[in-house]
Amino acid sequence: MENLSFFDCNCVVGRRGRMYPGSFFSREDLVTAMAHYGIGKALVYHSLAREYNPRVGNSAILEDTGKEPSLYPAWVVLPHHTGEFPEPEQLVERMKSANVRSVRMFPAEMEQQVSLAEWNCGALLSAMEAHRVPLMLPLDQMDWNSLHDMLCHHPGLNVVLTDVDYRVDRNLYALFEKFAHLSIETIGYKVHRGIEEICRRFGAERLVFGSGMPLYSGGAAVSMINYARLSVREKQMIAHGNLERLLGGVVYG
Repeated sequence: MENLSFFDCNCVVGRRGRMYPGSFFSREDLVTAMAHYGIGKALVYHSLAREYNPRVGNSAILEDTGKEPSLYPAWVVLPHHTGEFPEPEQLVERMKSANVRSVRMFPAEMEQQVSLAEWNCGALLSAMEAHRVPLMLPLDQMDWNSLHDMLCHHPGLNVVLTDVDYRVDRNLYALFEKFAHLSIETIGYKVHRGIEEICRRFGAERLVFGSGMPLYSGGAAVSMINYARLSVREKQMIAHGNLERLLGGVVYG
């Protein structure tokens, strides 16, 4: 079996409002788990940015990732209208200064309650699209029609859908056919030979390795790729190449 190098697109550090048995929260424990499962690098956000205040959490993740070269910071972002965040181009400048090359949003009503419609997030999404900043977006916090509308307005936006499940194909395939910059995180996509079928129909570039640690198992995540019936090149693309391409394509000028 090919000894793959993994770059995880979806990890979190920091104490959370609800802890699960066997879970952990510290940067040190995450790095230990990564080493155990053979994950060399990870894109990480801070729990405070999701559950408390994005600005506080974004500052915290810079501190955590600054102490560990295998961790890369991801910011949780909001539109600028309330003054909680700067206007989009100013936000981009701050991201550039902090070397942040990926953003996340949690728009659900029970989370940060942000409509992704054009009247609210259009300017923010346009800025991310223009600078090719990938957006990690939980599918379980959106409906398919809202996702489609957002992609229609921002067809060049690199969107990685996280928190997918095994029943998405009937809608996902239609979006894959229409939007070339859409991809999904692998951990939730537990479809029998589903990874192989996506690679066959749409190409391996549509899949980005993610474990969801510490909420989910890094062992399950790497096994899904290691044991997939794919070429070595396809596995390498999914394991690390696609995320490296997305982050390397960010244009800050």
